[in-house]
Amino acid sequence: MEKLRNNFPFLVIILSLVLRLVVINQSLWLDEAIGAIAARDFSYSKILREFMLSDNHPPLYYLFLKAWVSLFGFSEVSLRMPSVLFGVGTIYLVYKISKSLKIGNWKLVIIMLATSPLHVYYSQEARMYSMAAFFAASTVYFFVRQKWIFFSLAILVLAFTDYMPWFMFPVFPIYGFVKHKSKAWFGSLMISFVPLFVGLLFWVPIFIIQYWKGDWLLSTLPAWRDLVGGANLKQLVLVWTKFVLGRLSFLNRLIYYSVVGLASIPFAVALKDAWKVRKKVFLTWLWLLVPLVLGFLFSVATPAFSYFRYVYVLPAFYILLGANLKKSIMFLVLFINLVGLSIYYLNPRQQRENWRGAVSFVETRIREGEIVLFHNPEPFAPYRWYAKKPIAFGATNSISASREETLCKTKGLISGHDAVYLFEYLKAVEDPQNFIGSALNKDGFEKVAKFDFLGVGFVEYWKRI
Repeated sequence: MEKLRNNFPFLVIILSLVLRLVVINQSLWLDEAIGAIAARDFSYSKILREFMLSDNHPPLYYLFLKAWVSLFGFSEVSLRMPSVLFGVGTIYLVYKISKSLKIGNWKLVIIMLATSPLHVYYSQEARMYSMAAFFAASTVYFFVRQKWIFFSLAILVLAFTDYMPWFMFPVFPIYGFVKHKSKAWFGSLMISFVPLFVGLLFWVPIFIIQYWKGDWLLSTLPAWRDLVGGANLKQLVLVWTKFVLGRLSFLNRLIYYSVVGLASIPFAVALKDAWKVRKKVFLTWLWLLVPLVLGFLFSVATPAFSYFRYVYVLPAFYILLGANLKKSIMFLVLFINLVGLSIYYLNPRQQRENWRGAVSFVETRIREGEIVLFHNPEPFAPYRWYAKKPIAFGATNSISASREETLCKTKGLISGHDAVYLFEYLKAVEDPQNFIGSALNKDGFEKVAKFDFLGVGFVEYWKRI
């Protein structure tokens, strides 16, 4: 029994690795493909000087991904493996944090995080969110242990991994003020932030350009505001529901809300019990609540409040769940996690956009005299990633389609062609008035079929009559 207890963290780590390798070979979706193309086609210097000017994240994840794929290749598994490893590493750090905070239920904490559907999902995503969660947990661990040099390095790396975790930085001085820490302690804390301030001084010019471009995008595409998440009740509720159930969704809203309501009960009870020992886990409460509150307030001006951007506070959520957890509640939480994971694994509708299948389908069917069009100035990144034939084109004049220019561009593209495969992807955002469809109709095309692909949506087949 003693041997099992000593090896328990490592057994959980092995379990968490296995869980994060199941169904990992899904098709890349839009954002993953953008990062994959950047890692493949841009040098390190061009990622910094060119790609970052059109992206809305710091550069560290892309630089790391490029180094990784140069060693291990560009398969879906290879592209996602860094996130898997960061996810598993986060579980180990949560174990160390729980032990440092003297949480007796540390075994429950790590097994619940290991089976968390949301954590599993983003540990399989070729994006920076799992990496950010790892370094957020690193900052807390080194802060608790007062290893100031490592803490300083961790906050610097975290800052250049993703922007949303910047809302975590006030946690540490707030903790010091509430706990009445000494001047020497505050001196060490402030010195720890010096490398971060210096690094940000060099990054500010690029950050400003990214901010301006993001603001332009929101003003140009009003529908985009709903996609990126704003400061509203819906987004707040989504944070809770996704933390509890993961990214599951059901077409029947009544069933979905009923499941969410029932599943929320043990999580709410566990958090209520954690509040009873709040002095013991005060830092963890700050880790969870301060970024969410600041992020919500920030999103009043600049919409950015989406649950997936807060995966870095998910470890705090599970530490609190286990802080004063009863075994009966623990079994319910584990049951909900396992049910959510099972649905995710077994139901393709809960998984990522099937661009691999869509591209393969189109390229298998397409004949001479037929082309592929998109409601976008160029084919979307995942199509370009999987495509083997140069037969696809963006048909709008810009990401906000204007009538005359889009009609003219589309007419030029379809001239001399007999049929068109038209992807509806993001049509409601970039071409809501369907100028491309109008151009096809005017030129004698008729929609004769359409095919549905999970996450990608409909691909329409238009034929010249």
